[in-house]
This record gives sequence, C-alpha cells and structure tokens, in this order.
Amino acid sequence: MVISLNSDNLNNNKVNRQNIIMIHFLFKVLTIGLLLSVFACNPNKESNENDKPNILWVACEDITTMLGCYGDSNASTPYLNDFAASSVLFSNAFATAPVCSPSRSSLITGRYATTLGTQHLRSETKIPSFIEPFPKKLRDAGYYVTNNAKEDYNFQDNTIWDQSSKEAHWRNRNREDQPFFSVFNLGITHQSGIFGNDSMYMRKIKKFLPNIKVAQQDSITLPEYYPDTPEIRKLWARYYTNISIMDYQFHNIMDQLEEDGLVDDTIIFFFSDHGTGMPRHKRVVYDSGLKIPLLVSVPLKWRKKYGFKPGTVEDRIVSFVDFAPTLLELAGMNLDYEFDGISFLPEKNRVSKKFAFGASDRVDEAYEVARSIRTSKFRYIRNFMPHLPLLQPNFYTDQSAIMKALSEVDRDSLNSVQKAMFAPHRLTEELYYSIEDPNETQNLVNDPKYADTLNRMRGLLRDKIIETYDTGFMPEPEMIRLSKQNTPYELARDKEIYPIDEIMSICDLMLWNKDPIQEIIRYLKHDNGFVRYWALMTIQARGISNGEIINAVKMLLKDEFATVQIEAAKILVKNGNPKALDVLNQHLIGEDYLVLYAARAYQLIGDSLTEFPNEVIEAYQKMSEKTNEGSLSSKSYYTLYAYWALHSMLSPN
Repeated sequence: MVISLNSDNLNNNKVNRQNIIMIHFLFKVLTIGLLLSVFACNPNKESNENDKPNILWVACEDITTMLGCYGDSNASTPYLNDFAASSVLFSNAFATAPVCSPSRSSLITGRYATTLGTQHLRSETKIPSFIEPFPKKLRDAGYYVTNNAKEDYNFQDNTIWDQSSKEAHWRNRNREDQPFFSVFNLGITHQSGIFGNDSMYMRKIKKFLPNIKVAQQDSITLPEYYPDTPEIRKLWARYYTNISIMDYQFHNIMDQLEEDGLVDDTIIFFFSDHGTGMPRHKRVVYDSGLKIPLLVSVPLKWRKKYGFKPGTVEDRIVSFVDFAPTLLELAGMNLDYEFDGISFLPEKNRVSKKFAFGASDRVDEAYEVARSIRTSKFRYIRNFMPHLPLLQPNFYTDQSAIMKALSEVDRDSLNSVQKAMFAPHRLTEELYYSIEDPNETQNLVNDPKYADTLNRMRGLLRDKIIETYDTGFMPEPEMIRLSKQNTPYELARDKEIYPIDEIMSICDLMLWNKDPIQEIIRYLKHDNGFVRYWALMTIQARGISNGEIINAVKMLLKDEFATVQIEAAKILVKNGNPKALDVLNQHLIGEDYLVLYAARAYQLIGDSLTEFPNEVIEAYQKMSEKTNEGSLSSKSYYTLYAYWALHSMLSPN
C-alpha cells in the first residue's frame, strides 16, 4: 500500500498509529488477564508447591517443661526463650505415653499406641495397611520428608521417609523450591545423658562448654518428692546442663535455616518426646512423665491464615495424636483421614479437646498397665496393677547413678511425700488438682469435696478405654499370639475374643469396698482368657489369699492362655505352693516374648524363694550366650529383657 505524504494523510496516519497502539495495549491486557484467570483456575503442581509452607520439627528427648520460657528457674535456655517470644507457647501439651517409642508411634500416625497395639517398648507390631504414617501423605502432596535420625515407632515401615539417617536434611532436596518436612531429634537430654562418673560426663560435654552455661548443683531447686543429697543435686544439675546444650543445638539448626534464607517460609515446631528421664518422671503417667514443652512459630505471611499470634500462650489441651492432623492441615491437605486426634490450629470456632489421654505399659522387662486423663485442671490416674511399686525393678534404670543415689538414701529421714515414691505398692486410683499441686503429690481420691470430680473422671477414662479399643488389656504374649494372622487393631474389635467392656467390669472389682470373692470366682471360670487373666490381676491387686480363691486359681495352671498359667503360678507360689514353679519353668523356653513374661514373673517372686530351680539357671545361661551377657546389640529385645530380669535376680550385685 502506498501512502501519500500530504498533510491529511499524515494526520490520518497519526490517528491510525494511535489506534494500533491502543489495540495492541488492549490485546496485551486481555491476554494477561486470560492467562491469570487460567492460572488461578488450573494451577500447576509447581505453583502449588511454592505456596506450601516448609515445616520443621525439632524434637528433644526426655524433658518436661524444663525451659526458662516456661518459668523453670533451673534452666538456662536463652535461644529457646528468644524463640518463644516469636512463637505460640502451649501450656497444656502432653505426650500419649511417658516413654519414647509408644509416644513416637502416636506422633507418626495420629492414633493412640494403645489402639494400634504399639504401646510396649521396642516391640514390632503389625498395623493395618490403611493406617499410614502422615509423612507419606506429605510426600504424596509433593513434600520432601526427612528424619534425622531416630524413628522408634514400634512397627517397621521403610517407606515413610525420603531420607532417614544422621545425614538427613532439607538441604538434600533435588530442587530448592520443593517444600519440605524435616525432623531433627536432639538426644543429649535423654536419661542416659547423665550416666557415668564425673570424668566420663565431662568428656561427653567438653566440646560444648564454651557455648553453654553449666548448671550449679547448689542452686538447683529439686522436685519436692526428691530427697535432697549432694549426689542427687549433682545429677539434676547435669540434667539442666544437658538442657543448655540442647538449647545451643537448637540454635545451630535455626542458624542453618537462616543461612538458607528459609526462615520466612518455614513453620517451626519445638517439643519433647515425653517427660523427664528421671525416676517418678519417665514411665509414669504424671505431668512429670507426660507434660511436654511445645512452641510453634509461624512466619508472618501464614499467621493470618492459621491464626497464630507470636508471643502468646495457648492453654488448650494438645496431645500427640493431634500433631498429624495439624501438620496435614498446615500443608493444605483435606483431613479426610481417620485420626484419634484433632487439628490444634488456633482458629475461631474450632473444637477443643476436653482432656489428654495417657498410657503406660511395658518398658523393658517391667510390665505395667496404667491409664490417665488430664483436663486443664485435674489429673486422674487408674493403676490396673497397683500391687506393683511405682519404681518397679528395671535393670537399665537400676544401673543409673540416680537410682543408686536414691537407693542409698536413709528412708527414715524422708518426709511422707518423699517416702511415697518408694512405696511397695500404689493406690488403684489417684486424683490431683494439678493447677494448685503441679507436682501431683496430694491425692484427692478420698476427699469428699472432689467426689463428683472423681466419679466424672473415672467415667471419662473408662469410656475412653472402651472407645479406643485399648489393646493394653491384652497381656502382650497373648496379643502377639492371637494377632499373627491379622493385627492387634483388628483383634481388639472382635468382642467375642476381646470383651473390653467386661474386662473393665472385672477391673472395677479392684475399687469395691465390699468383698468381691464370689464375683472373682465367677470370672475365674469365665470362658474368655482375657477375662480370667484380669480376674487373677484383681486377686493380686486386692491381696486376696482366701482358700476358696486359691482352689479356683489352681484350676488355671493348665489354662489355654500361657499368661493365665503364669499369673496363677505366681499367686500359688506366694501362697506356699512351690510346685507351681514347674509352670514358669516350662515357659522359660519357647517363644521369646513368652520367655520374657515368665522371666519377669520369676523376678517378681524371687524374694519368696529359698533357692532357684536348675531350669532357671540353665535358661539364664542360654540367654547370657544369646545376648552376649546382656549387650544392647542383642537381636531380640525380648530375650535381652528376659536376661535382664533373671540377671537382677540371680546376680543382684
């Protein structure tokens, strides 16, 4: 096209150019708008991942709220105190068990260990395939998931993590923009951290000394139930020194996050796996064993969405079963999974828990069944084996310096609160007003003022046990034997095999003021082995030695449940029937989990024996060979614990 250059044409060309420019501009606006609309309606995987927060867990071991930010004057924790100032501090957070592996089982699945059958320390339980550890769901959503390095879930699953080792780190991602969930476990505060003589301990902490504050034993405030001796003070000072080291280790992880420029994109959790690793703390369902520190820091850009306000204290009840649904919600996932817990994101109109449920079961060779619920004010405890002491014989713990220091204390010099820790048995029920009695030493069970509270909490606990199909009322050897073709989770839901309601009714006989002999005899003749087992436990809990009861117990020496045979034999031996030891001897060979149960039975009745049968000595010698004299590297924990039980009886020194 030829265009004349006269003035009219120039003016027309100017208008055309303006029109063309305007058309190009409108076209670009429309194109960009259309692309943004398409992008918003159909976001691709890359953009979704970039919108998800990174999540970092820093977990330490074996401490309750022993931090400066929780008001503990013994603690020197400057880094965690600073972190708390920009975090939400949870004042009522609780582990589900006062020992590591059952607690970690709940953390990783969002289910109670007692529901899964994973409540016994160092067991290897099968769980249903439809119950998946939550990091798998994060992986499916595009997260890179790492664990450094402790797992310890009481079940085996090698497909949970992208990386699980001492080298595991968010820095090992294939792409810098991939969201991550990373766990770091700080083990310096584990109960074993204070083991050893002074020189051994100083070698262990020497490299940290320039960066931490060493706790001084003269300035330590001890729990009121602890005897006050120089040795005990020294060991508690070690514990607080280790907490200072842990605080410094936490700081180093935060430095790495800052170096990588990830602080503004990462939600950070700090917590402990359960209470303190000291006697009357670890393994016990008091606050000292179950209450944990929990600090959660959310970057500015996520605070409004999730409702977290830095520097605030959140007093709602939080339990380990709540962590999995909370993490998945933080990752933007729909909570269409079944959990025993609920998300604890602090948004409006969100349901709060009424109480935290806690359970204590076998630790090493020490069998236990204790259950507890903790509201914001009260703790209620039910001891289902009250004939056993609070500080049960436990080979691993009994070798520690703190137990040796406690054993050397003059018991006559102790006050009533201190003596209670060493009592040969416990009360069946305990009730504490934890707000005014944080050490939980003033049992209110017999106080008429709290009768209504006692009845209410007793009912809540019973309902929770039944509602969650608590597998802890299956003696462990029977649970393993009967669930070989399925899982304990599924076994517990068969009411014919496992009548948990009826078992609770038997256990309530422990609470009766009237004589329950005829009711117990009826249960001893029941056609269900679990019922017969708890009838025998009730006899021991009440210390019954009635002749009619003893005759009924004799009939159970050939019961189909081996654990019933063993409990019957224990009762009979204690009541002057040494021939019942033949039953225990028979079970010292065979399946290792049953060998452990029989060995522990021997350990508990050892004081009533003048000599030990040859079968026991021979079994002990074989265990010694299999475990390399009780080495922790033993392939079978059950055999190792059985060795420990017999060793403490046959070689007490």
